[in-house]
Amino acid sequence: MLRLFKLSFFSLLVSFLFSHCATEKSPVQLLRFDQDLFNKQSLQSANHYLKLQQKYGPFYETFAVKMLNISEEERPYAYKPSLDKFVNFPSIQQLKKEVDSVFPNLNNLEADLERSMDIYQDEFPKEKIPAFVTFISEFGFAHANLDTVVAIGLDMYLGANYGLYPALDFPEFMVEKLRKEYMLANTLKSLAIGKYEHQLRDKRFLAMMLFEGKMRYFIKTLAPQIPDSIIFGYSKNQLQWANENEAMIWAHLLESKMLFNQDPSVYMRYFNDGPFTIANGVPQSSAPAIGVYAGYKIIAQFMELNGRQSLKDLMENQSWDKILKESKYRPK
Repeated sequence: MLRLFKLSFFSLLVSFLFSHCATEKSPVQLLRFDQDLFNKQSLQSANHYLKLQQKYGPFYETFAVKMLNISEEERPYAYKPSLDKFVNFPSIQQLKKEVDSVFPNLNNLEADLERSMDIYQDEFPKEKIPAFVTFISEFGFAHANLDTVVAIGLDMYLGANYGLYPALDFPEFMVEKLRKEYMLANTLKSLAIGKYEHQLRDKRFLAMMLFEGKMRYFIKTLAPQIPDSIIFGYSKNQLQWANENEAMIWAHLLESKMLFNQDPSVYMRYFNDGPFTIANGVPQSSAPAIGVYAGYKIIAQFMELNGRQSLKDLMENQSWDKILKESKYRPK
């Protein structure tokens, strides 16, 4: 009897350990490059920039060369001459203070990313979780995507009331979206675009529409708590207009024979942000980027009717005509 108990206990222990290992999630890394770069104590060290170069690797190179346009001739010096000027420039130091006041910590973002990456690992079990890195670039970039890094420009999320945005000639419709509420959705979108932008080889409106729809479906799956207004970048009134006029949007796209148009100079007006969709036959009361909205609705219905498809299956699916046909999309 004792021997049987020992065997049973051993079996339970092995089963528990196996189950624990099988479900263990990789932790999310949220690295504060913006804080590391401006760290006053570290700046006193002669090796400050070299250590950052070693820690952040490809992102450090991207930040210096692509974002700040520093000459690669400075690479042997870890871009120290130009970065010294950057971190000590008065307007940059003021910007850093303003970023710190809006983001004293990133606990909420980190928790949101943890939840989203748990879902990501379930949906893409063979994919590695990227590192997430925050930076400031004086309003140059909201996001950057490398193979193993998704970078977030905190200075592009200082709020719709931040005074410098209008001074920089950012249009009102854009300023409204420069809020922390958009940060998670845009970060997940950046991750998705980095993985799948190669699919845009097909230059038809249909491919662009369904690609953009997949991007929003990806966000919605990984962060179901995000409101549709944020996912589409709509005000409440714009979202209401789109929902009430879904059938009209689809009828317009069909009647204008837009689906198979291959001229981006014509059809990108259906995807560009703005105060409304600036296209012939679309009223000024419309929501912007109605091509994105229609694409998401088609993708959502396709997935509803094809329940066996995983998110991974969907994201890898480039059979645009087949997706449209199998969605049976006919809004009323």
